Amino acid sequence: MGETEDARYRQARGLALLLQLQRRARAAEDLAALGFVAVNETRGLVEYRQAALWLDRPLRPIAALSGVADADPQAPYAVWLAAVCRWLHGADRAQAYRCMHLDELPESLRGDWRQWLPAQALWLPLTARGQRLGGLLLARESAWLDAEAQLLAELADAYAHAWQALAPKPAWYRRGFGRRSVKLWAFGVLLALMWPVRLSVLAPAEIVPARPTLIRAPLAGVVAAFHVQPNQSVAAGEPLLSLENTDIANRLEVSRKALAVAEAEYRKTAQQAMFDADSKAEVAVLKARMDQHAAEVAFMQGQLARAEVAAPHAGVAIFADVHDWLGRPVELGERILMVADANQVELDIRLPIGDFIELAEGGPATVFLNVDPQHPMEAEVYSVSYQTSAEAGDALVYRVKARLTDSERPPRIGLKGTAKLYGERVTLFYYLFRRPLAAARLWLGW
Repeated sequence: MGETEDARYRQARGLALLLQLQRRARAAEDLAALGFVAVNETRGLVEYRQAALWLDRPLRPIAALSGVADADPQAPYAVWLAAVCRWLHGADRAQAYRCMHLDELPESLRGDWRQWLPAQALWLPLTARGQRLGGLLLARESAWLDAEAQLLAELADAYAHAWQALAPKPAWYRRGFGRRSVKLWAFGVLLALMWPVRLSVLAPAEIVPARPTLIRAPLAGVVAAFHVQPNQSVAAGEPLLSLENTDIANRLEVSRKALAVAEAEYRKTAQQAMFDADSKAEVAVLKARMDQHAAEVAFMQGQLARAEVAAPHAGVAIFADVHDWLGRPVELGERILMVADANQVELDIRLPIGDFIELAEGGPATVFLNVDPQHPMEAEVYSVSYQTSAEAGDALVYRVKARLTDSERPPRIGLKGTAKLYGERVTLFYYLFRRPLAAARLWLGW
């Protein structure tokens, strides 16, 4: 009768301790307090020598050690114990507990067992709502009884639920990256990277006249006057500018005087030829000399007439500033300004050499002007230079010409913006990593 009462008392005492530990686990303020209860106060229910709480996480897997206030994750004991717990965690996922001996460990972990732990150990997986959080490892010299293991397994289940309740919730952007969905996410990302997209690049662009007429210096001289202002509309034959050439004017004056002398000599000799036979022979020579001076005068007058430059057709006079040219000497054939039709414009695109892609003739392009980026304009590529040209800062660019397909509202000449050029279809991976791959290739010297 006395033995039966003692057994009932021990059984009731064990249940009371189990309920008390479960209550203390639920009342823990944070994870550190819960870990202390798990590795230290569990000894009140079942006797053991050492305990360790291991969690399935990359940083600080050993959450708590019995008899240690703060476990060093880099200590040799902690590193070895983490490896043992990871092996136990992956060995058998179906058991509620596992009583084990050091002989069951792999050879790489068995050697240090006698140095760190007693011979008998009990592994209690921590599982909450189907998620395996880690495990509680208890070790002592005597073998573990099934009744003790079942009681501790029930307590470990309470520890797991308390730990999951206290653990911080993952960020919203990490909730969809559980282990079960990693493969699905990886497949989705791979499928997205293989999705075909249109290759495109951005480049600076400018609105330029489509077929301008270049006004060049018809002779060497100095710009004396400008009769138009920049961007002024002009009619055909309207004066644009005047050149001054003192040398031609002086030569014209000398030629006129020489012509007057030749004409006087010719008239005198012609009158004498009526009475003097010798003078008849000189008339032809003087006539030729007079014609020569007359031709020189006509040529000089034509040269001076060319100094007045007129518009070849109606359009807009395109140049920077009048004061940049007044008094400036120019050479024969030097470009001064342009006359262009304001309704016939095109795109001049400067594509950097690092962004060059294959552009087909007639390929689409879109231009976003700086003055009105919300209303893009469509264009069509018709010319791509084979060679690069140097721009400001010694940057090498390809010159790309494109016609605007929206001819109803041609923009003003001189406006600038950004053009988007389209190439062939490529995968999204190539579209995103084209520049990094090119930079890596240059850096590695492939």
